[in-house]
Amino acid sequence: MPHPAIEIRDLHKRYGSFTAVNGLSLTVEQGDVYGFLGPNGAGKSTTIRMMMSLIAPSSGSIRIFGMDLNKDRSEILRRIGAIVERPDFYNYLSARRNLELLGRLSGTDVSKSATDRVLGMVGLGARAESKVKTFSHGMKQRLGIAQALLHSPDLIVLDEPTTGLDPHGMVDMRDLILELAADHKKTIFLSSHILPEVELTANRMVIINRGQAIIEGAVQDLLNAGRLKVTIETPEAQRALTLVQSTPLGRHVHSSTEATLILMLERQEISEVVALLTGAGLALHAVTPVRSLEEYFISLTREAK
Repeated sequence: MPHPAIEIRDLHKRYGSFTAVNGLSLTVEQGDVYGFLGPNGAGKSTTIRMMMSLIAPSSGSIRIFGMDLNKDRSEILRRIGAIVERPDFYNYLSARRNLELLGRLSGTDVSKSATDRVLGMVGLGARAESKVKTFSHGMKQRLGIAQALLHSPDLIVLDEPTTGLDPHGMVDMRDLILELAADHKKTIFLSSHILPEVELTANRMVIINRGQAIIEGAVQDLLNAGRLKVTIETPEAQRALTLVQSTPLGRHVHSSTEATLILMLERQEISEVVALLTGAGLALHAVTPVRSLEEYFISLTREAK
């Protein structure tokens, strides 16, 4: 069995009396696109800075590809590429020239074949000689990923890579992340507050709050657990509401309009509601169960307050 890409165990970071990370544990397997989620102030950026060896933990352990970050820092960092903050470039220089200069600072191969390789990977091959000042924000984000890829890392850490992007840019970034994982066999650690993007991109995730992991697992398994938001479309929504409220299921009513009834139900309760309404002769045009990552995130972080 290969070592996990990341193993964090009982990690703490204290600043005087304030605890930013409080006993955090998580595991990222090789090949994962792993969503790292939490509200503002949850400890996400602090955790990433510890993973990148920018700050030291107060206690706990971080292992990357089976190696201890305290003992094998140089070897580990050679296998990681990261965008921890918004990438900065020399706007009056070309994309290729930026990569050459930034790569030399880190002792990385900056030959034409190397820069062509990473620019092609992020979809900027045709703009290699264009000045960065002509790039959109999304293109600059992709150039930042190209810089992170120059030394052929196995693990890519992305901290809020879609911040400030328009919808087209977000789609491009999502496609790039999926391509890096599927076609180039990279492990992606993705910290983001844009929850629908994580839902469409990540296969596993953790939600943290106040420096602790609340829940970790496969994205679809977590979304399929617990209550779903079920929208029932019917021309007799008010009668449907009255019928449901006459049963114990009435406590799960979320909202209603003239044409819809929305309930928060366990999966097995959906058939009970449908049987109740059809048995009373109501016409149901659609029954749509949905659980979004956003709703799941809000419910968990609200409970943890």
